[in-house]
Amino acid sequence: MNYISPNDIAEVAARILLYSKSHMGKEYTLTGVNMSDDDVASEIAKHTNRPVFFEDLPITMYEDIELKGGVVPSWKVRDLIGMEMIKASGLEEDCGFASNDIEKICKRKPETFDQYLYAKQYMTPLEAW
Repeated sequence: MNYISPNDIAEVAARILLYSKSHMGKEYTLTGVNMSDDDVASEIAKHTNRPVFFEDLPITMYEDIELKGGVVPSWKVRDLIGMEMIKASGLEEDCGFASNDIEKICKRKPETFDQYLYAKQYMTPLEAW
């Protein structure tokens, strides 16, 4: 799965808005760090000093759990299911999917998952907790 930092997305958006002439008519593909869900669980466990495990659920079971939980609105559940189906298709595993657009626009490499977890100054209070 390709994880992209919201900080990178925000910086790209700000740079495009501030310097719009040089971006007119251009299209960008923003990709971040390619990691497995197990890698993500491992990084979160390392960061929180708590055990975190990834459990791969069938799409229908995942959808039922999300809908029955009543916390996530149904439109967002549909979007999450769509992302899970993209992951299951393997599309993001194709090397041609990744781009260096963040690097071109921001003049730096994308933020890693680990860097994101430690960048608490950019997080909402809930994320930082």
